[in-house]
Amino acid sequence: MKPLPVLFLVALAAGCTNIPELQGREAAAVTDAPYPRLIPLDEALGPPVDVVSEAADLSKNLTERKKSLRQRANRLQNTPID
Repeated sequence: MKPLPVLFLVALAAGCTNIPELQGREAAAVTDAPYPRLIPLDEALGPPVDVVSEAADLSKNLTERKKSLRQRANRLQNTPID
């Protein structure tokens, strides 16, 4: 079968599904709970990140990793096979 008719049949079958009503099923503690306190986004995210220093740190870490991987590759290539 082609995918489009199958997708249509699946969507049609999904439309026939009975979805249970959820209204009134919450516990009393949930319905009576106060709305959460909203805080400013800046406060939630924390201090801004210094992009320049973060990029320098990342570059340093990647350079060190490249160096160690090259050393490991050289060791593996020069290891005699018994």
